[in-house]
Amino acid sequence: MREFLCSKKVLRLLASLLFVIVLTSGIACDSPPIGTPWVPIPPPNPSFGPPTQELDSAGVSHLYWKVTSPPSSELDDLWVYVTNIDMGSGVSVRAAHDGSYVTRIEGQEGDWIIFSFGAAYGETRWNMCRPLHEGEATQDCQ
Repeated sequence: MREFLCSKKVLRLLASLLFVIVLTSGIACDSPPIGTPWVPIPPPNPSFGPPTQELDSAGVSHLYWKVTSPPSSELDDLWVYVTNIDMGSGVSVRAAHDGSYVTRIEGQEGDWIIFSFGAAYGETRWNMCRPLHEGEATQDCQ
């Protein structure tokens, strides 16, 4: 009988510990890892500059757009991945210490551009999609 009571106590203790682990794991999943920057929701909207046409060495014309973002302290030193979904190509750039970034991407007006923010070899913290057009990109992709 004594072994039975001890076993119940052990089982209750294990069940209590499992409950605490399950309860706290939900809280931990919503928190960024210690020491990693957190991206605001949503990140600042980028702007697309006027396109410039360039010829490559084979004489093929390419249309490039300047991509800029205002300073944002939450983005400082994060990597920004800018991908043209329609062309299947993209660029990556590291945000400056003030969180601003400047790069360029090839594409045609109306192409879907995905922005991803995160660490160089870590997980992506936030994604957003904007159609390519001159000016501030405030509209989401459809």
